[in-house]
Amino acid sequence: MGRVGNCAQKNSRLNGAFNPVNKPNVYVDLDGTLTPSDLLLESLLLLIRSNFFYLFLFCFWCFKGRWYVKQRVFAQVQLNVADIPMNDAVLKLLRAYKSEGHQIILATASPVLQAQQVAEFIHLFDRVLGSQSSNLKGKTKLAAIQRDAQGQSFIYLGDSLPDVSIWKHAHTAIAVNPSVRVRMKAWRTGINLQTVYTKKSLPVAILKAMRFQQWAKNALLFLPLIAAHETDLSLWFKVFMVFWAFGLIASSTYIWNDLMDLSSDRKHPRKKYRAIACSDLSIVHALQAMILISILGWLLAWWAGGWQVVSLLLLYTCATLLYTFVLKQLAFIDVLVLALLYTLRVLTGGLAIHLEVSNWLLATSLFVFLSLALVKRCAELEFMSLEDKKDMHGRGYRVSDLNYLVSMGISSGFMSVTVIALYVESQAGLSLYPSPMYLWGICPLFLFWIMRIWILTSRKQMIDDPVHFAIHDRTSWCILFLISGLAYLAT
Repeated sequence: MGRVGNCAQKNSRLNGAFNPVNKPNVYVDLDGTLTPSDLLLESLLLLIRSNFFYLFLFCFWCFKGRWYVKQRVFAQVQLNVADIPMNDAVLKLLRAYKSEGHQIILATASPVLQAQQVAEFIHLFDRVLGSQSSNLKGKTKLAAIQRDAQGQSFIYLGDSLPDVSIWKHAHTAIAVNPSVRVRMKAWRTGINLQTVYTKKSLPVAILKAMRFQQWAKNALLFLPLIAAHETDLSLWFKVFMVFWAFGLIASSTYIWNDLMDLSSDRKHPRKKYRAIACSDLSIVHALQAMILISILGWLLAWWAGGWQVVSLLLLYTCATLLYTFVLKQLAFIDVLVLALLYTLRVLTGGLAIHLEVSNWLLATSLFVFLSLALVKRCAELEFMSLEDKKDMHGRGYRVSDLNYLVSMGISSGFMSVTVIALYVESQAGLSLYPSPMYLWGICPLFLFWIMRIWILTSRKQMIDDPVHFAIHDRTSWCILFLISGLAYLAT
């Protein structure tokens, strides 16, 4: 539900008291107003998702103007209007106008064909004004509205700077989620601007999109330090800086992944609440945030670890992008890549301080994280089965694959415990731990944790991401504490 206010003074229309004699037409913008999203950007993301090379074509199209870009993009993509989120507060306001006898007209710079599809889906508009031979925006839209209104007063709902010229001539000017810049320009123009707010604050939405809970994965950077019993604080500080660099770069890839998976996330029972999927964070702001935090991450990585850390982070970024566009749709390849990306964090932590990472640690990491990656897929399939769906949208799995994936995941988890047991009696384990008998206690604890994770998954009590689950799970923290205690006693 949105908040309704007034930059200058409250208006009785929004309280239901306004009842004009001539019933002025109500014109509403589409992108950013009726929908918090943008049809052009939504279509462009689908186009890039289908073929990454369209991104380069898009850059070329931009030189020919916005209208040319719209023609080219919409000619390539068939956007499903049902997937586009609508602004409930605006729809409620429009229905109130409609019940009072006002005509409701959709006036948008989007091509008229796409605008008509939206109008047919909502069943609220009397007619549509959209772009046909040029971009219907700003003064061009104002002229179209004035012709349609036939000299009568009108009400206009918009959101951006080009709408200021329309608000100036409107009987009632309503702005939906306007920026400070828009409000200030309207105030300087002398417009009595009413506002409807439906979005969360931008910083909160960006922080939500960055998925800070996923940064827990970056604690793997410290594993080489812990395994080597390193106590040099300068080395710990250096890895801590790499931790932040890795987190920022990973967050930028999360945002990009959310943009590419926008349509499938909106169909998902829980991912639809992500900041971009539910339009708390607009596509434009998401792209801006992604670029900014990515730049900060690369600068920090160069400062903290030099070209070696930057090269591994570049490998991580390329693998993540390849995963987003291709690999996540390939059964088994996707979980193997996820496991390798986890293991790459361990390698990066060692390389940052020029510490050799043991093969034992790498092998354990690979099997553990393969098991957790399979937990994630199985959890998604479990929830898909609750909705009687046979396939995972955008993935290479079917619900019928569930039993086989569970077997693979449990086996992989048990293999990691086997590697730990072999390490305890290995030459490397005996040389590093004076009392290795305490390390045997780690095996049953870790086995219990693996078995518990999988039984919760089969009971449909596991959220998509097992890492997120473990962070909020008291039992997991208790097991971690006991394992740490045993490792301390072994030293």
